[in-house]
Amino acid sequence: MGNGKGAGTDRRDAVGDARHEADIVITEHGVVHVTAADWGSLGFGQGWGCARDNAAVIVDQVTKARGERARYWGRGSGDHHVAGDFGYRVLDLVGRAEALRNAQPDWIRNLVDGYRAGYNRALAEMTPEDLPRWARGADWVRPLDELDLWVHIGDVALMASGRNLVQLIGRAEAPGPDGPAPPSPADALGPPPAASNGWALSGALSESGGGMVLANPHFPWYGEARFWECHLRIPGTYDVYGVSLLGTPGIQMGFNSSLGWAHTFSRGHRFTVAGLELDPADPTRYRHGDRVLDMEPTTHSVDVRLDDGSTGEAERTLWRSHHGPMLNMPLIGWGNDTGFTFRDANEGNHRVLEQFLAMGMASDVHEMRKVFHEVRGMPWVNTMAADSGGAAWYTDGSATPRLTSGAAERFRARIGDDLIAGLLFENRIALLDGSDPDDDWQDHPEARSPGIEPPSALPELRGCDIVVNANDSHWLNSPGHPLEGHSVLGGLERTARSLRTRKNLQAAAALAERGAVTLDDLLEAVFDNESLSAEMLCADVVQRCRGAVEAGKGRIVVEGHEGDLAAAADVLEAWDGRFNLDSRGAVLWREFMAGFPESAWLGAGPLFATDFDPEDPLNTPRDLAPPPESGEDPVTRSMGHAMRVLAAAGIALDAPLGDVQWADRGERRVPVHGGGEGEGMLNVLAPSGALPPSSLDPMPASPVQVPGRERTGLVEGGYRVTYGTSFLMALEFRANGPRALGLMAYGQSSNEDSPRHVDGTLAYSAREPRPLRFSDAEINASPELQRLRLLA
Repeated sequence: MGNGKGAGTDRRDAVGDARHEADIVITEHGVVHVTAADWGSLGFGQGWGCARDNAAVIVDQVTKARGERARYWGRGSGDHHVAGDFGYRVLDLVGRAEALRNAQPDWIRNLVDGYRAGYNRALAEMTPEDLPRWARGADWVRPLDELDLWVHIGDVALMASGRNLVQLIGRAEAPGPDGPAPPSPADALGPPPAASNGWALSGALSESGGGMVLANPHFPWYGEARFWECHLRIPGTYDVYGVSLLGTPGIQMGFNSSLGWAHTFSRGHRFTVAGLELDPADPTRYRHGDRVLDMEPTTHSVDVRLDDGSTGEAERTLWRSHHGPMLNMPLIGWGNDTGFTFRDANEGNHRVLEQFLAMGMASDVHEMRKVFHEVRGMPWVNTMAADSGGAAWYTDGSATPRLTSGAAERFRARIGDDLIAGLLFENRIALLDGSDPDDDWQDHPEARSPGIEPPSALPELRGCDIVVNANDSHWLNSPGHPLEGHSVLGGLERTARSLRTRKNLQAAAALAERGAVTLDDLLEAVFDNESLSAEMLCADVVQRCRGAVEAGKGRIVVEGHEGDLAAAADVLEAWDGRFNLDSRGAVLWREFMAGFPESAWLGAGPLFATDFDPEDPLNTPRDLAPPPESGEDPVTRSMGHAMRVLAAAGIALDAPLGDVQWADRGERRVPVHGGGEGEGMLNVLAPSGALPPSSLDPMPASPVQVPGRERTGLVEGGYRVTYGTSFLMALEFRANGPRALGLMAYGQSSNEDSPRHVDGTLAYSAREPRPLRFSDAEINASPELQRLRLLA
């Protein structure tokens, strides 16, 4: 980079004409603290710092959102790049970028323009070795133009909605004389949004008497949707520590001097898919009530890199209903009788940046609540917050479609009675009847945009000592304080909570009952790696296996593999019930739980005997299901499957977790702790994530997948993790200000050759959080301190 900086130095290099000026302090693990006198200079410092670590990922995301992947990378496997480019052309983020920019107040426009200038400055300073290997010498790595960041910000607003459908949009060609186009491939539909844990505790429970916050987002470790940790300060105006998504100015999650907050992806629906009854004579016409409407065609073209290196052009006519773009659904496609279209609650959401920035300038929970009600720009997350006065608060303030009561009732019935609607709902997609006008979204005068709910209709909790969310709906985020009567598209109520949600609520309730909660208590809730499913079931599973041995059925054969149930019982009986590096039996339990569908984790069936009870949601379902009167026992069969797949992977039943679960960070293989959803634990770390892999940042080559175990990501030799705990923050407010501990589990840099690519993972593996340095005294006490003045 040519800055001549090193640990312990105190340099102030001045270059340029001072249009932007920022003081930069870098503390351990590459955390950049930016101090500036104005918003443009603040953005300049942040953009420069983030680009030093992640320029390739940022410009790759701009390229994707501009619909230009095929121009540089070719058609892609299964036409992936071409279909994605066409999908983004339909979303028209490039065409909407100028309106998005013009809708902002000057201070936000200056922030974004400064961020772009900082990115361009950092890119100009880089040598090829400063970029990750996959981007070195690439012609798409370039300076950003004036509107590029606005294109990217528009894409971020659609993270839980339209951008997950680009493959389906880009393949939505109308049926022709030869019949319908082939359905989209099954993997073209992006998976559901990522997971996270978030807590806020009131001062009544804390040792300090101030509020406390635990932020534990689970995000991909590669490519897009990565966080970057920083501290941004305009004296007297904005002073916030936390994380931002790569390429996004400001802070999205963190704390200031008197208020802290965490986010988790909302369980609610940010878009709806509508089924259309088509005209039998013309599949581009559809019924809407008593009328028959015409779809609107638009012909799009994209540049495509050809095999010989030259550039060609692909052209495709795609269609819109009055609801929005048409879709080519996996398995179903777009037929002659039925088609599918969608509408996005965050289309035209011009207030995303203002929402997060205004949150950072709020001084307490009361002011933060006011931001939600006045700005109304939250796109897709729950928020848990606490302040120095001891107040705690929860809301799901995300953009939510507004339905009539009749449409809501039909939706509830549809997900239970209609196979397609039920399958889509399992993927968090809400299916409406697009030919029934009563299923259309409803306008409200207080809403940010037509068709969505106003802030007054969205769920929130005030006055509770503890609020917790782990990606289930708003219904139960504080023990004993259910939220009911809200939109069905905000999430179902009185339904079973995931094992991870139950573990969060139980752990939080235990701390609340004890009181005098400390930062160490919050961190231990994550790092104890205790499995709720094992706590509830493991002893009975061991007994079931031993019973089979006593009955002469201890040798179980599954798909040609003979397993010893006595050996499995011995391993699980000796296991500590945790997913620590030295835990023996953890991998066997993981594969045992994966033998049951997710529905079995939520109610009575082959795994649990006692069904979910909405009057006892923290403790149900529970108890191991008894063996069937006849036929094969699902419990012992699942154990047999677990033993079979571990043998196929070359893993001993009692292998320590740290020997077979790792993260690849550059040339290093770092053993890591943590588990998955079936384990029922806070600290999620897994080989596969819940965000669509729309970045070209390549993960290291994977070992051979064990057939049938895509769910757990088991490969030969174990589990290579790529998703889970990312930024971890435990925060408390004391009389002298905020105090926070945490880490960035995948490091600040996406460059595999950078020490900032591995240092966070080593700290995570060792369970060694560091101070999140906010005050001048804390910053100056850093053992690794670098200073410079950045001018341009």
